[in-house]
Amino acid sequence: MSGKFGSMFSGSNQLVRIIILAGVLLVLLAVAFGSYYYFDRYYAPAQPEVQEMNVAQAEQAVRDDPQNVESRLALAETYLFAGEFEDAITQANQVLAIESENQRAWLVVGVSSTNLGKPADAIEPLTRFINARKDEEMPGLDRSLQAAAYYLGESYLQLNQPQEAIEPLTQAVTWSMTDADSMYKLGMAYLAVQDYPKAIAMFEAATAFVPNYLEAYEAMAQAYDADGKPEYGDYARGMAAYAIKDYQAAVDLLLKAAQSLPDFPLVFGGLGLAYEGVGDLQAALDAYHAALRLDPNNFTANTGIERVSALLGE
Repeated sequence: MSGKFGSMFSGSNQLVRIIILAGVLLVLLAVAFGSYYYFDRYYAPAQPEVQEMNVAQAEQAVRDDPQNVESRLALAETYLFAGEFEDAITQANQVLAIESENQRAWLVVGVSSTNLGKPADAIEPLTRFINARKDEEMPGLDRSLQAAAYYLGESYLQLNQPQEAIEPLTQAVTWSMTDADSMYKLGMAYLAVQDYPKAIAMFEAATAFVPNYLEAYEAMAQAYDADGKPEYGDYARGMAAYAIKDYQAAVDLLLKAAQSLPDFPLVFGGLGLAYEGVGDLQAALDAYHAALRLDPNNFTANTGIERVSALLGE
């Protein structure tokens, strides 16, 4: 998942977490202060004509009043939403030339640089943004702060500095306990430094929220194998098969894992999902109940039982 904002346009990493944030320019500006968090995980591009209208209106506002810092900052943010990262940086730097401590401009430069594959240019503005806001009373409500931490961690990963990535990505996870992508990236950082238990914990947390998170399962399998637990690796490979909708292969791999791991609730939750995929609802229900016997709080099993029971008319 490198260059995640850029890669979102392919749709490969959007999964099921898409919220449309684009709209007319006034709507974009209204959410600009707190919406950076959604750039990658929750953002679906607007129709091209809508994006063009947004950019055109923001550009006209700057032409009408070139000295207006707020209009130029709004243009930088609009370029950022449109994926025009070079233009976003140009406008944000003009803002910083006038207001060197403008936090929104720091964020535009940092996020845009990360997505352009220029992580070295992202480190300073993102670090300054985080340092300026990290001690606020409720950082968990500051989506921009969460985004800055995520992209700072991503920048360090791009620079092949996983140890440096751990702190900001830990902050991102702490500030947003349901952000599966931050969990995945933190897992990748731990995997790179060979801290396999922590990597596995992050991948499992990420997939608890997104049960078809292919990249997380592939990395999880790698971590389990490296940690000398190939039977758990079979579970991760089974879930990777589920993520690409190869449901029969998922059933086969997860049954193999279940034989070796009779006390591992995740394998039975995954088996329930795989059985649903092949249309064997009764087997899915049995698997979900097996998962609940091992872990009464298993989210996949609890929701799966509700869903399958309704389909079976029970």
